Amino acid sequence: MKVNELFEKLEEKFLPEDLNGELQLQGNCIIWTYNLDNNSEEIEPPEGDDDDLSFNFEATSPAELLQDACDDDMESIKGFLDELDEYDNWTFSEPETVGNIISFKIF
Repeated sequence: MKVNELFEKLEEKFLPEDLNGELQLQGNCIIWTYNLDNNSEEIEPPEGDDDDLSFNFEATSPAELLQDACDDDMESIKGFLDELDEYDNWTFSEPETVGNIISFKIF
């Protein structure tokens, strides 16, 4: 299978809301990118007395959020390639993080 055919199959399989990141075809590879700034959710404080504000959760670091999004999508994509019997024909680069953006290549 050629890279453009794989890209088309990935676009057919995964709607934008199915993946954390975005897939783009660039030359002979597919690039998956996730930008934490574009995909983070605002947490609204509860209504009431500001003095009683307490959040009962542990903060997750941006690096952990990026890696979690990457791991989830990479697992989904690898699973789909396995369904297509194409897994052994493609290589995944190591994820690269720059600021609040993480990406990997499929080639």
